[in-house]
Amino acid sequence: MTWRTRLIAAVIVATTVGLLAKPDGSSAEFMAQGPYVPDGIRIPGSIELLSDTAYYPAENTPLDEPEGWFAPQTVKVLATYGAWSIGEAAWKIETMFGPRWIHPKPWNIDIAPPKRLMLKEETPLYKRTNEKSGSVASLSPQEVDVVSAEKQWFYTNDPSSPAWIQIHTTWMGDLWAHIPVKDIGSVQSADKTVFYPYASGAKELNDLIHANYDQYTSIERRSTHISQTYTTLYDRFFLIDTDKGPYWTRDAGVEILPADETLQLTTEIPLFSEPSDKEIAVISGEKVTVFEKITQPLWQGRGPYDMWHFSTWYHVKTSKGTGWINLLYGEPSDAVKVHWKMSIHGDRELMRYPGVNYASSVLLLRNQDVEATAAWTRPDGSIWLKVSHDEREGWVPFFIWSNDRLWDLDTGTALQIDAKYPQYLTLSPDQQGILRMNDEINAGYVKNGVDVLKLKTVTEQLGYAETAANGEASSVRYQRDDYAFVLHEGKPIADIYWKDVLQKSVTLSNSPHRQQDAWYLEQVDMRLLLGASPIPWSDNHTLYDRAYTFDLGELPSHLTGDRAQLSAFLYDYQLPWTQKNLKDTLLPQLTIEEGTSHSANPAASTIEIAPSGITVTADTVATLYHMSASLTLAPGPHDLSIVYRVGERIVWKQPWHVVVE
Repeated sequence: MTWRTRLIAAVIVATTVGLLAKPDGSSAEFMAQGPYVPDGIRIPGSIELLSDTAYYPAENTPLDEPEGWFAPQTVKVLATYGAWSIGEAAWKIETMFGPRWIHPKPWNIDIAPPKRLMLKEETPLYKRTNEKSGSVASLSPQEVDVVSAEKQWFYTNDPSSPAWIQIHTTWMGDLWAHIPVKDIGSVQSADKTVFYPYASGAKELNDLIHANYDQYTSIERRSTHISQTYTTLYDRFFLIDTDKGPYWTRDAGVEILPADETLQLTTEIPLFSEPSDKEIAVISGEKVTVFEKITQPLWQGRGPYDMWHFSTWYHVKTSKGTGWINLLYGEPSDAVKVHWKMSIHGDRELMRYPGVNYASSVLLLRNQDVEATAAWTRPDGSIWLKVSHDEREGWVPFFIWSNDRLWDLDTGTALQIDAKYPQYLTLSPDQQGILRMNDEINAGYVKNGVDVLKLKTVTEQLGYAETAANGEASSVRYQRDDYAFVLHEGKPIADIYWKDVLQKSVTLSNSPHRQQDAWYLEQVDMRLLLGASPIPWSDNHTLYDRAYTFDLGELPSHLTGDRAQLSAFLYDYQLPWTQKNLKDTLLPQLTIEEGTSHSANPAASTIEIAPSGITVTADTVATLYHMSASLTLAPGPHDLSIVYRVGERIVWKQPWHVVVE
């Protein structure tokens, strides 16, 4: 490959790839995503670069300098986007350095015409690329061999405008035809097994090309075979086998891939004659053999579409015959057994499986309590519960936002905690290292890579009031509701108060300091005192803190044994983030305390994603948590406190007088 490297200082504007406009006459199979591998002239296998072209190591590197430049030459294409001919697109090409990406304009490249061309109508032929000289012959609709084409024959703002294509005739040699760009296409052999949820087609290709709807026929749902494709710059048509014989269609269908694998089914799953079609049996507790599968999105069918679209359909051999299954259509195999009571607020339809209705009748549950025996959490954190009512079993969604509530019937649930929408501190450093809040207010500065926050600015944003502590200029107090903390100049200590009563003193990583009568503290200590966490994708500058509501049930006044225990559900649908985004988040803590907080055992406080037993990965999104607290007590009366903290911030505190017998 001919190449040369030259460094430049440039900022590459982010490329808009794929969709600029959809040409007239393009089909429903027009590709809006990508990139796609070569498939004919629509995605060519090679392109000619007509000018020096920058190349990059990755597709989306708009702010990086290019690795180098290619001189004009022909390059092999590995992938590109479906609308490359009408706008700038990213191309993945083969180079001596390995795969590289280029972003040429369509007027800076050329491609070869198809080797064969289908003439769709009577076509005049010319000796030269000039219609004024008059035609010397004409050809009826047929396939012909292509010799060459005018430079950049494909590039046009009007797909109906003609381009000059040179074709071979056996009786007059090589002649020129002036053919609309959208009609320059060829037929290739194909051998692909596909499934059509729905399609329409015609016996003759021209009836589809010219949108002769009177000749269209509906094609039944079925697995079938593609034997030929007709491809243009903008379109692709498929010749498929149907029960009515060969038909041309615009619909690509979804590819059926060969497979050789086994699946162990542990839960109930329906068996279908075709994907999402007629149910022919129900299977469970057996090993099935997979010989075909569909991994492309399948947009048709019943059920939880947002899950089904990108899930796999398997063609299997079972004890009850051959058919298709989807592991997301049926009893979830990763559901967790629970013993919960669910209080439904509003209307809820009892479903056969999560997101799958009963076909025969509808049972509506409305503002009532039901017992749940299993829980299933979807990847987005939403929860389904398996419940029974009126001797009928099924699944219902659990809606935190509609105030549905849960009680664990085995451990007991005394406390319901609802996380509210958070407050945000939007901080960003300017070129001088000053931290700006909401792009304007001075909220501190960055020193040696550490945020130092201006206390009054930050705390006022979150609803705290700043006052002198005990009238001492060397101390400052910040209070919101019943919670307060006091800082002392030059001392790495903060005093924590609840209802003006000192609870504890905590050690800070650094001492607060004053500059021009303004107090400053490093972000790590501020986060601890405010109970604030960084936004995961904000480079650790932007923070948020949460508000909560608490619903405490009746607490026992007498205990047998030596332990006070408390169980709670935390509902947190406001921040549905993956676990890997929560690594720097301050998780709440629920404790039972007597006297000072030092009497509480932190190990006796737990928080875990509910239901327990769910498989948790870095990509797990959780909206429901189970919290518990316990404290060992001696016989006799005790004045306890139930405390809910985030960091060192006391959010809620409730007295509990109990006698241990």
